[in-house]
Amino acid sequence: MSILSIHIKVICSAVDDVDLICEAMVKLLHDDAELSVSSSKTYHGATQFTIEAMATRKRDVRQLTGNLPKTMLTELLEVGLEKMMDDNKTLHFRLDLQEFVKGRVVLGKGIRGRHPVKIRMKVESYPGQDPLQVAEEYLSSMGS
Repeated sequence: MSILSIHIKVICSAVDDVDLICEAMVKLLHDDAELSVSSSKTYHGATQFTIEAMATRKRDVRQLTGNLPKTMLTELLEVGLEKMMDDNKTLHFRLDLQEFVKGRVVLGKGIRGRHPVKIRMKVESYPGQDPLQVAEEYLSSMGS
């Protein structure tokens, strides 16, 4: 059992360095990663950018989770995945964007007013299996 796919998303303003954020995302994923950058307007008319990437192949998913620091994976397990899992067997957590562009992958800790790096991991589980337990086993195996 494992993770089927990982989706990464960052929403940033026009004053943020989009190229720097894209470089950090490519480092986390892999050199061949395809990023989607779209521009839109906020409710108040300011320009914002949405940067997204998706890992769907098992090799890419394994590489991405391997690039996550083991201390962060342990911290995720300590915090409790039940708070992060939705009804669709998707695990949601956020990274601190300021640390992310510095090359450090750190969980976001409820800092309001700062844009996070949003990560969604779709858990592979089948009828009769507990998706929460499957996610815990996968992340603990990657963390050790």
